Amino acid sequence: MGLAETYYYYNDEIADSRTNDWWLISTPLPVMIIIASYLYFVLSCGPRYMRNTKPYFLRTFLTWYNIFQIIYNTWIIYKLITAGWLTHLTVGCEPIDYSLDPMAVQQAEVTWWTMILKIIDLSETAVFVLRKKDRQISFLHLYHHVTTVLIIWISVKYFAGGMCTFPIMVNSMVHVIMYTYYMLTARGPRLRKIMSFIKPYITIIQMIQFCVLLVHASQALSSSCDVSTTAAMVYIINLFINLFLFIHFYRKNYTSQKKTV
Repeated sequence: MGLAETYYYYNDEIADSRTNDWWLISTPLPVMIIIASYLYFVLSCGPRYMRNTKPYFLRTFLTWYNIFQIIYNTWIIYKLITAGWLTHLTVGCEPIDYSLDPMAVQQAEVTWWTMILKIIDLSETAVFVLRKKDRQISFLHLYHHVTTVLIIWISVKYFAGGMCTFPIMVNSMVHVIMYTYYMLTARGPRLRKIMSFIKPYITIIQMIQFCVLLVHASQALSSSCDVSTTAAMVYIINLFINLFLFIHFYRKNYTSQKKTV
């Protein structure tokens, strides 16, 4: 099979026919351009621009951004529940329904809307650059954002539904908690100081999330579960990497601090 035939096979033939013509999905080029532009800005263009510029405060923007995140993630949870979660879908092995059943199509649509949200999430790093919060632009931060966009794009193109919507549900719940905390602490240093004890627990919640998703995703490795084993392995490896990076972050920022007190 030649290069053109291989590309057609992976890009069109085995793709989800319901979603393959949706915006940003028909070809990987747009999402690759988005990721490349993101990395170029946060690693090169942005820092160069800010070198002789005072940091922006962006307090109003951050407040509204956090409110937007809370509303958007809550809406995603609602749409997944009305698309069959808690009624038709379980936390067990749930193969993707590629039919035009209204609930199956809604699951695919929510997966696409989640991809849009994860692309919007990339703006958070741009905010770090504009506020000169360079310490927060870590390998963990960049890896997590880039791989999340890539994996959700793959999900929309090939696996939009079934058990692949469970991580979206869990992640949206975590993000409602996380952005509520960010919204409150963005109001000023006084409130930030009062709520500082909560900050380590936000990272703990994220680590618990990865553990839950690892257990859930491991079901796809069973021969009785009709889900791509290759895709599941890629996803599981990514979860392990994220978990390791978050554990390292937690130890560096919280455990080591306790030892020095």
